Amino acid sequence: MKDLDLPEMTPRLVILDVLSAAGGIALSAPQLARSGEIMGFTPGSMRVATSRLASEALIESPRRGEWKLAKTGTWIDEQTRWTRLHDLVQPWQADWWVVVTQLVPRSSRSNWRKHENALWHRGFVEAERDYFIRPANLNLNFEKLAGELSALGMAEESLVFRATEVSQLPDLALWNIAGRKSLYQALCEEVESLISPGFDEHIGAYGLCRHFLRVGRKAIWALNTDPLLPEDWGANAARDHLVSLMPRFIAQGRKLWLDQLDLG
Repeated sequence: MKDLDLPEMTPRLVILDVLSAAGGIALSAPQLARSGEIMGFTPGSMRVATSRLASEALIESPRRGEWKLAKTGTWIDEQTRWTRLHDLVQPWQADWWVVVTQLVPRSSRSNWRKHENALWHRGFVEAERDYFIRPANLNLNFEKLAGELSALGMAEESLVFRATEVSQLPDLALWNIAGRKSLYQALCEEVESLISPGFDEHIGAYGLCRHFLRVGRKAIWALNTDPLLPEDWGANAARDHLVSLMPRFIAQGRKLWLDQLDLG
């Protein structure tokens, strides 16, 4: 197994991921507590996380004591982004989206991080201080892009525009194409091993559940944050292979988890 730097799970992430794996099935509070137990969390911590997620409208209760993912919202849209990557791009015409942030204060570190993270989630890199850029190959117009960036947390003082020419082209190394390609290749190997017959089952059902959840979160995070670069930049073959593996991986992981929750 390659070192994928798999994410550390929290009660919040467990609830979101297990409800996602449930595929629209509402889970009871005891089933969520059981999910937490599998991942090493106490029932109390799962209850607190459930309450907070409900207050943020990320989960909803169709019936008393049962929970499922909310159907709409920025978070839901972002979580399913990987399923439609090819629909999100168009042929690149050698023009650019640019965001200038000179008017955005950096005094609040948390606000700046939120702003910077919004730009990163749409593939922008900071080529120079306060000068963020990405190829304009996204399949959306100005209003749609500005709306998505705002919803993700871009500061309102930002200046967004489209440029047909720029005096300073960005260094492609800023997108770390080689690093992302290596990550996708490692994820493909791990996903293929998990969905292949004879995967090491000595780790037990709970261990297998934990590993599926962590690998799945890493894979979907990688796909959802893909910068969607032009095809001829050579970054997309490994990504597309991972996308092709995900339906089988998700189906297998879902069966494993639902069996543990007595829903199989």
